[in-house]
Amino acid sequence: MSNLEFNEWRLRRVKGIIEEYVRGTKKKALDINWVMGALKGSFGVSKAEALELLEQVASDKTLLKTPDRLKRIEILRKRIEQEEW
Repeated sequence: MSNLEFNEWRLRRVKGIIEEYVRGTKKKALDINWVMGALKGSFGVSKAEALELLEQVASDKTLLKTPDRLKRIEILRKRIEQEEW
C-alpha cells in the first residue's frame, strides 16, 4: 500500500468514526473520549484534518435528520477546537 493509499484509507476511516458518533449508534462511537482517542492517537490526524472531516460530515444532509445529530456535531467541534494536538 502506498503512502497516498494509506492516507486516503486513514482519512476515510476517521470520517466513518465521526459519522458513527454523529449517528449515535449503540457502539463505542457514542463515547466522545473514544472518538477523540481515535482521532488523535489511533489514526493520528491533525486538528485541521479532523475539523475538515467534521465539516464534510456536517454538510451531508442525509446524516442531519435530527436535532440530536446536530448537537453531537457541535459538541465534537467544540471538543476538537479545545483539545491540544
